[in-house]
Amino acid sequence: MGKWAGGVWNMVFVGDTNVPESHCGLDDTAPATTIEKTPIIVEKPYVVSDGNNGYSLMVPRLEIDKVGATPGFENADEVPFDQVYVASDSDSAETINGKLDEGLHLILQPGQYNLKDSIKVTKENTVVLGMGLATLISTSGKPCIEVDNVDGVRIAGILLQAGETDSDSLLKWGMSGGFNGSDSNPGVMQDVFARVGGTN
Repeated sequence: MGKWAGGVWNMVFVGDTNVPESHCGLDDTAPATTIEKTPIIVEKPYVVSDGNNGYSLMVPRLEIDKVGATPGFENADEVPFDQVYVASDSDSAETINGKLDEGLHLILQPGQYNLKDSIKVTKENTVVLGMGLATLISTSGKPCIEVDNVDGVRIAGILLQAGETDSDSLLKWGMSGGFNGSDSNPGVMQDVFARVGGTN
């Protein structure tokens, strides 16, 4: 960043440049905690247009000890849309799971997905990206999403909601004991929320 001035309580900077040194805020200095490098970071997947009515899914790569911003958004793998299924809220879990079984990534358009079964992610490096906080509703008590013992899965931009049948969980990650994941290719959840307070 260009620079930082002032602050309230404690400002935390991780992997930033041109920021104040760590200080408790006494002697008219900004209260700041500064960590030189971001130990591990994975940015959220996103969609880009090629300007000709075509789209790509961009999947940022894992970064270690990062300092500063990524210039030009260059640290991402580009996935053409023929490898992506764009779902609508009229799709059943069976339809969506069929597409995931084919090895496609999943983009969920905005809407309320009433799911009788779980969306099942069984292949490594699968991206499930909700647009407009797509809402997944469990209507049978099953989790909205189940992720198998596979590495590199990205789930982002979704809202989970319980239905009228009690659910033990709305998202289940890891289907049996002994799965610890990968340090070099971790599974990541970003902007995943759960609605509480009843079904109405």
